[in-house]
Amino acid sequence: MKRNTRRWLFYSFVLIFLLATPPTILYSLGWSFDWSSLALKKTGGLYLKSAPADAQIILDDKNKKTTPRLISRLLPKTYKISITKDGYLAWEKNLEVKPQLVAEARNIILFPKNIFPEKVATTSLTIDDFLRSPEENIKIVEAANLASSTAGWLFYQDSLFLINSANYIFYRVDLGGYIREQLSKEFLPADNYRIIAHDNQFMVIGQNSNLYLLNKNSAIFEKIASQINDAIFSRDGKKIIYWNNNEIWILYLEDILIQPYKKAGDKELITRHSQKISQVIFYPNNEYLAYVISDQIKIIELDGRDQRNTIDFISSPNPQIYFDQASSYFYYLTQNELFRVKLEL
Repeated sequence: MKRNTRRWLFYSFVLIFLLATPPTILYSLGWSFDWSSLALKKTGGLYLKSAPADAQIILDDKNKKTTPRLISRLLPKTYKISITKDGYLAWEKNLEVKPQLVAEARNIILFPKNIFPEKVATTSLTIDDFLRSPEENIKIVEAANLASSTAGWLFYQDSLFLINSANYIFYRVDLGGYIREQLSKEFLPADNYRIIAHDNQFMVIGQNSNLYLLNKNSAIFEKIASQINDAIFSRDGKKIIYWNNNEIWILYLEDILIQPYKKAGDKELITRHSQKISQVIFYPNNEYLAYVISDQIKIIELDGRDQRNTIDFISSPNPQIYFDQASSYFYYLTQNELFRVKLEL
């Protein structure tokens, strides 16, 4: 090889090295060229996880394989996301990707397009009464007799919780009537109450529709809402759902450390309807709610970024709903007929 040829090859390789090295370094550091603005920008990512898995990801109308998936090196902007699977309703949301950050949606649930309920029984009982064992029903009758003169009571985890009608203090007693524990330090306003419990958490709703939560540290009932029809704890104990005729609200009891992040004490409106909301439960997990409006059972996600995905789940005359976590069966009672459904997620 001639000297000039060697020189030409050497300088050519040097030039290629000099041209290729900066883009390679920038790429490795997470930079990408945005052709729309003709500028270098730091990239971010998206992490998407669904149940059932192996659902197709469509990102700005482009196929990005299947869930679960980390999609990296995305230019910062808002992306239109659609998660689809044959036989299931699509999940859609717009999420913003920021530089050097990953936007996450870990609680995507795809609900089947067709539901096939199984009839369980014909009964005049409520779902709670039907599913309870005879032994538990006997204990509830004993508790009701013992607490007949109280300002409110609940039989829960083999203990009777009651509000004394003389001093409006909250107690835990046994079925023999002996006080085991005084749970509140200060009295509640004079009223009749319904008690709602989850593990060692308690709240009460008065006939005046005020909602009070027992502060575990101070042992004092604190008013958290008014004009409320009912309320429930999430199964993980980290949030409360409460509702009136037309609105469903959420109160976060603890910091939520996965996206979307929340602080303890945050309150948020979940949905509003012109028709009456008759019942709300957590289903199928702590990130979704099933609720009843007239003859329609709906399901809504709690993730309020962009839109909340909401579906019409089951249509049935004036249904009562219940979720049995142990068996994963969703029950609904309509016109004295009890049905159940189990989702394969």
